[in-house]
Amino acid sequence: MVLVGFKTRLASFMLAGFTVLAALLFHFKLSDQVQYLMFMKNIAISGGFLALMVAGAGSYSADGRRGE
Repeated sequence: MVLVGFKTRLASFMLAGFTVLAALLFHFKLSDQVQYLMFMKNIAISGGFLALMVAGAGSYSADGRRGE
């Protein structure tokens, strides 16, 4: 959905939530340096999804062509 730009805001919000949940469930041992790095990577990815949710997909996307 994000790749083609169909319902991008909803998909980005759901993927951000999934990424934060995955970070909390699977990378929560923050004393391990590798786990901390993977946790911060997931938080950064979710921030990117939230930025995409705010900005939208753009005019060349499926949503842009439909006028949403």
